[in-house]
Amino acid sequence: MNERTEAAHVALLDAIVDALNLPLPSIAVADEQLYYRLLERRALAVRITLRANRTVSRDPQLAADAIRTRTAEEPVTYTLYKTEKNGEDR
Repeated sequence: MNERTEAAHVALLDAIVDALNLPLPSIAVADEQLYYRLLERRALAVRITLRANRTVSRDPQLAADAIRTRTAEEPVTYTLYKTEKNGEDR
């Protein structure tokens, strides 16, 4: 594997991690539902992108770019989980 290919594969793995590594939601039921829906949509987008990439181009950089684009189109909109200043969970 040459350096360009290796860098493209690293970029693809980073894009997948970034897409699926969502911050925890607050304990409110509505926020938890939004969190799970977003995680499901992003996971589906990653699966579709990877499958299409394997079938059509086999270029990991194209897949990484597509995943990053889809991730940017669906930002986190729920309230995030917070800890209090003294370290206790809130």
